[in-house]
Amino acid sequence: MAELLAPGEQAGPNWEVQGVDLVARMAAHPEGINRTATISDMAGDRSVDHYGEGTLPNPPGLEPVLDLPGQPMSGDVHWQTISELGDGVWMRASAKLVRRGNARCGRGWETLTILKPGDAPLSEEMRFAVMFVRLMAERMRQMEVCSIAFEQPDGTLIERSFLPDGRPLPKLDEQSKPVRIRPLADATAILNP
Repeated sequence: MAELLAPGEQAGPNWEVQGVDLVARMAAHPEGINRTATISDMAGDRSVDHYGEGTLPNPPGLEPVLDLPGQPMSGDVHWQTISELGDGVWMRASAKLVRRGNARCGRGWETLTILKPGDAPLSEEMRFAVMFVRLMAERMRQMEVCSIAFEQPDGTLIERSFLPDGRPLPKLDEQSKPVRIRPLADATAILNP
């Protein structure tokens, strides 16, 4: 975990204005921020992130296997996420984030739940994944992390993580996947293939 959260090189000047202002871009979308999400529909690695006032659906037939207590947060951006861990297991989290330029920054989560299919035991690999998420959540509760979206040549966006002083967290970003801004209504089809 220490390696995963090890910072990279020194921050460049005005690090928080690189990339794109994801919140502003979603607000300017024809659907508006309350009806859009960033979505990855890659099989086995699906995710939906929402920054508005809507509610993300759950994939059907799931039950909580881990529900970590959160902490109250203050911030101007309400963030919700649901992402696939594998074998039908999903992580759902929410937080309030503070905007600093194009960066969205926060410490920990308000809610964090791991959901599994109600009729299946966890595989050994998924038990390890749940344990890792629990340990990572405890560590992330103690540190502030900022995220900035960067537009790729194909129009997708990829998130990069930074410490509040602007130093990047390259190991944390190795598993980042490209996402697209799409209508929030598409989330149900993504989460229920």
